[in-house]
Amino acid sequence: EIEISSVELREWHMNDGWDIGERHLELSSDGFADDVRAIEAPFEETGTQRWGGNVNTIVEAPVNQRARQLRLTVSPARDDSSVYLAEVRVVGTRPGAMPEVTAIATGDLTGDGAAEIVAASASGQLRAFDADGRVLWTLTIENRSRINTVACADVDGDGRAEVAYGTEAARLGLLSADGEPLWQVEPPRFRGIASDVMTIVPADLDGDGIAEIVAGVKSWQYIAYDGEGEMLWANVIYAHSATVGYADDFDGDGLPEIVGGNAYYTLNLIDTDGTRIFNRGRLGPEQTAVGSADVDGDGLPEILMGTDLGELICYDGDGTELWEANVGDKATRILAVDLDGDGVAEIVCAAESANVYALDAAGELIWRAALPDGVSDLALVPGAEPRFAAAAGAAGVVVLDARGQILGNGPIQGRAGLLAAIGGRIAVTTDQGQVAAFDAGE
Repeated sequence: EIEISSVELREWHMNDGWDIGERHLELSSDGFADDVRAIEAPFEETGTQRWGGNVNTIVEAPVNQRARQLRLTVSPARDDSSVYLAEVRVVGTRPGAMPEVTAIATGDLTGDGAAEIVAASASGQLRAFDADGRVLWTLTIENRSRINTVACADVDGDGRAEVAYGTEAARLGLLSADGEPLWQVEPPRFRGIASDVMTIVPADLDGDGIAEIVAGVKSWQYIAYDGEGEMLWANVIYAHSATVGYADDFDGDGLPEIVGGNAYYTLNLIDTDGTRIFNRGRLGPEQTAVGSADVDGDGLPEILMGTDLGELICYDGDGTELWEANVGDKATRILAVDLDGDGVAEIVCAAESANVYALDAAGELIWRAALPDGVSDLALVPGAEPRFAAAAGAAGVVVLDARGQILGNGPIQGRAGLLAAIGGRIAVTTDQGQVAAFDAGE
């Protein structure tokens, strides 16, 4: 049985001929033989999505019951009208099943100078661990909605990191270092689209030494908040949902600009005050990994953007494309690391093509490490010499040296997902709903 919290319909009402009269929802756990439960709560409109002249009306009915089957009956309003349903979404959880770990982040939660790890789940739970795996605290958010993203940053200047999270239910929240809720906001809609939070970028936007929170949301926006949850600005990007965001000082003014990764072809750069600096290019369509490195030696970082088509593209801070490389499939992580000790960073990129690539500052291939499975994440292993941990699906965690040679392998139950370095160890999420950790070694 599934614990169903609500059912959401997305209906098209572009013209008079598309008009729904009645909606009836029934539940059962025996195939509607004897167990037939009608949901009396009505579907109520919760918003709209507008795509030019097209209007997608969203209606939702609360359920809050367990069931194995669901039956939805929708009838037209008139004899001359018809039903046009774009989507039916059932929101709930499966009791007893381990929820997916959807995001992890590290930060100094205790103020002792060492990092802790926070993991978030598809069932709305956040849990903090120390480097030894001891649970520090656990919190389940209201509605148990899927948490898409989590980030740790000190937003109040107390020397301990707070925990920001973003959900599928269009909520951005902040927890104290001890896991106590501080605030939660609903980012504003655009074109009627709910602002599910897809990525969070902590960044010191005003140069006071304390981070603000920039949230990339599904409704074509990046939105900045201060540490009290007050909105500072909103920038409408081109186009569609935010995907991956990143902050760095690309123009040398001492303040970070925001790279607004998105699902529709175009690179966006946003200034510290929320104004658009540029949107450029035709890449992707979906941007899936982002980083930065000074590739031309001018003292300023360039933008490194990876896409779902396997493109790795380098842009100058003014939006000029400098070079492009191909990594075979969706890029999943981009790191800038000095591999040879010459003081100049090389670029290391993981991809679902089951490869990790190292490129020089001109985008030329240095080495390619072929791994047994697609690489979903990459982390720099703590230590004196550059080493990398790659999350290689069913092959678990694979450790590479600075030349791309495999040093070791850490098997896990299930498939490796996301990675984080913590206290000389590498933490990895699995598709079994677990977080495991390996000693990084020397």
